[in-house]
Amino acid sequence: MSIESVCGPWGTASMPTPKQRARALTAWDAFRDLAAQVDPDAPSRLPGWNARAVITHLASWPEAPLLARLLAEASGRRSPDTAPMHQDDVNARLVDTHRDATTEELLAALDDGRTRLAAAFDATAQDPTLALARTGSQVGPVPLLTQLGAIAYELAVHALDLAPCGADEPPPALLDAGVLALADITGALAARHGVRARTGLAVPGGGWGFAAPGADGTGWEVFPLPPGRPTLPAVEARSAALLLDASAGRRAVPGLLARRDLKPHNLPGLLALAPLLDHVPGLPGGPALRLTATALGSFGRMTALLPTLPRFRP
Repeated sequence: MSIESVCGPWGTASMPTPKQRARALTAWDAFRDLAAQVDPDAPSRLPGWNARAVITHLASWPEAPLLARLLAEASGRRSPDTAPMHQDDVNARLVDTHRDATTEELLAALDDGRTRLAAAFDATAQDPTLALARTGSQVGPVPLLTQLGAIAYELAVHALDLAPCGADEPPPALLDAGVLALADITGALAARHGVRARTGLAVPGGGWGFAAPGADGTGWEVFPLPPGRPTLPAVEARSAALLLDASAGRRAVPGLLARRDLKPHNLPGLLALAPLLDHVPGLPGGPALRLTATALGSFGRMTALLPTLPRFRP
């Protein structure tokens, strides 16, 4: 694990900025390498989306400068409480506008996104007040650095979506960054809504956990899990890829539970996360959570899976 101790009181946003920057750019570069391997016209795992569409909505285009908006919110030039854009509508317009983009154009747009992501981290280093400033997301206000780190989740999930298009298996560093981002944003949501929880996302070799509130009674903490059976309420998966797929609704959760590909540990402890579905009814992955709750009816009303991230895009 690259984090030797607990990160708090604001999760991974409390890490040294150079470490956060390096992790985020490593994840971006890994996705870019996979994107360069695919046939853009090949169908992805997402119904109706080819590789071009998957890459397009992750890349940076002049008509949808998300990172510019986030920096404006962090600096106080725009209110983070302003009604968020409808991300699905934005994605649909981008995919349609760039439906004929060549591989070279797609990779150039990814390169522009990387430049913007690096610049956003550099801005927080130059002005530390930006780091924890509130920015709007589809699940409510979160610190700027939390959002920048959360991009790794979508990169990891969509890297897996590109497998039918000729992409190699995502490297472990990308998948690990995705799992960490999932733990971090869930901890942020729990802290913001006053939900007390200490929960893990366990995968072979370890995984990541979060605790809300943090040790000082505020914020949330993120920490690495040791290898082996979790000793705290946790979701254990046979692989990081499977955990990410399940959280994003790419695989049917009841079947994964039945095959023991996903294993809940300490279901009563996991019940602490149930209020998050009430606070964020449109949370991606929510239907899967409720479906799993039905499958686990004899054990409790809450699924073992954690909520998934909003769809961040630079």
